[in-house]
Amino acid sequence: MARGVGSQIAMLAIVTLVLILVTSTLLTLTGLSPQGGDGEPVSFGRLVWLGLMHAIDPGAVGSDAGSWTFLFIMLAVSFGGIFVFSALIGVLTGGFGEILERLRKGRSVVIERDHTVILGWTGKIHALLAELAEANANRPGASVVILAEHDKVAMDDELRSVLGDVPMRVVTRTGSPLVRRDLDLVNLGEARSVIVMSPDGPEADTVVLKTLLAVAKAGDKAGKQPHVVAEIKSEKTLSVARMVVGDAAGLILTPPLISRVLVQTGRQSGLSVVYTELLSFSGAELYIQAQPQLAGKTFREALFAYEDSALVGIYTAAGERLMPPPFDRRFESGDQVIAISRDDDTVIANGRPTAVADAALAPLHPHAAPKPERTLVLGESQLLPLVLRELDAYVAPGSIILVVGEARHLAARLGGDELKHTAVQVRVGDVTDRAVLDGLDVAAFDNILVLAETEGRTQEMTDSRTMITLLHLRDILRRQGKSVPITSEMLDGQNRDLAAVTEADDFIISNTLVSPSSRRSARTGGSPRCSTTCCRPRATRSTSSRPATTSSPAATSTSTPSSRPPPDAASSPSATASPPAPTTPRRPTASSSTRASRSGSASPPATA
Repeated sequence: MARGVGSQIAMLAIVTLVLILVTSTLLTLTGLSPQGGDGEPVSFGRLVWLGLMHAIDPGAVGSDAGSWTFLFIMLAVSFGGIFVFSALIGVLTGGFGEILERLRKGRSVVIERDHTVILGWTGKIHALLAELAEANANRPGASVVILAEHDKVAMDDELRSVLGDVPMRVVTRTGSPLVRRDLDLVNLGEARSVIVMSPDGPEADTVVLKTLLAVAKAGDKAGKQPHVVAEIKSEKTLSVARMVVGDAAGLILTPPLISRVLVQTGRQSGLSVVYTELLSFSGAELYIQAQPQLAGKTFREALFAYEDSALVGIYTAAGERLMPPPFDRRFESGDQVIAISRDDDTVIANGRPTAVADAALAPLHPHAAPKPERTLVLGESQLLPLVLRELDAYVAPGSIILVVGEARHLAARLGGDELKHTAVQVRVGDVTDRAVLDGLDVAAFDNILVLAETEGRTQEMTDSRTMITLLHLRDILRRQGKSVPITSEMLDGQNRDLAAVTEADDFIISNTLVSPSSRRSARTGGSPRCSTTCCRPRATRSTSSRPATTSSPAATSTSTPSSRPPPDAASSPSATASPPAPTTPRRPTASSSTRASRSGSASPPATA
């Protein structure tokens, strides 16, 4: 019985055969078999056929002719057939029920091909699927398979309510990404790419590494290694993960990415919108393409060669990323351009040379001397040490950072010994407590950063605490008649509309920022390093090597929001984010940056 439906059907067939054979043998040996049309007794083979007909169709007993003993024996065969076929119906019903239950639980192997596999289920899944749906809009029949340790019905219901009607097919399967047998359910051998989601918790990277090992083994079994994209939270894990998946895989180190954008947006309002647009499929995007017609030309000449795109760097034949390269650096054979464009087919050298008069060139004035700043950081977050190091790379010596948060891990996360230009002050308290905020003199700070306190809290509770803190801060500043730029980190993009009443300068949506990076790397089959390179701090704080005037487009501009300002420039009063106006300010977008570069009003800085 435990061997399945097939064995049960075989057992019932054997019972029926034994019943028919015993009956036919008994009738033949006792001479009770009826006579045929020729007056001779019916043969043994004919008796077997009659028994089978009575077992299948009990109504056949009504047409029997013979002795009463023969009739009662055939009636017994009919009753036996009724029992066997009743049991067969029960077995088939139970078998079909097991199949439907297995399908409901998501334990069947998918038949999709050229699909994207997502391993894991976190709060980023909704933003990631939305990006995948937009990326696959021009691919009929595109599909995504999700394997997670959640109930399939619950996952399907949640995705249906969040995504609505999207042309992309989403298939869910219940199982552990750490188990090779469960990985077989998602058909990794035919997958286009695999995205490994990082779970919540302190051991997230451990789970990701084990998942990568399981994927590698499953790929060896299938004879084909799919392109893998994984989210890593600790830089210490990066080298080990690279050893497991190889150089071709895309490994996204999320905490440095989020902390860099968070700090930079605090110093340049609207920068998060630019990064989000560049990483998503809406609007302008970053593309790496070969342009052999540029061989022998300098980067300065290539800037004017594109009308519908803006060059931001070079990906050399040796695999080096120059963002941006020196303006006199010449393109060599095998070099590719890194460009901002509407689509991959719009990266075309269709520019028209335009003469620029020397009188139209404005001199590049030296930056004002940097001044010490006061920054308020609210919230105890795992990103805190990274945020402090990023801030220290921008501010002038003598600057002060006041950190306010709960006392659980605050001291361990400060890392004050690594800071060179900043003195860190600590105050323990609940950032949602109005009394604590009233005692901070928030109007005396130049910038305010609100970090998401995720430890021990759900995504909704974390964002709710952030919104409460923002409401208190804006009310305090409104009562004092002051305006201070505020940048806050949130997890769910849907909560941004609810928090709009706070009039905060910027919101960094962590999940929305990371998901486009994962999706882009999975779709293009490459590492997303070039998209995060532009976020990195500069290695030097000196700008004395920049010429006073130049014939390149950079001579007529300062840095745009899509190019990170140098630390000394960012710390000057002119580079600090302006306080929010009473009306909603117009935020810069990647498209506006593209237009600015084409018109000569903005370009990357001259140092790599």
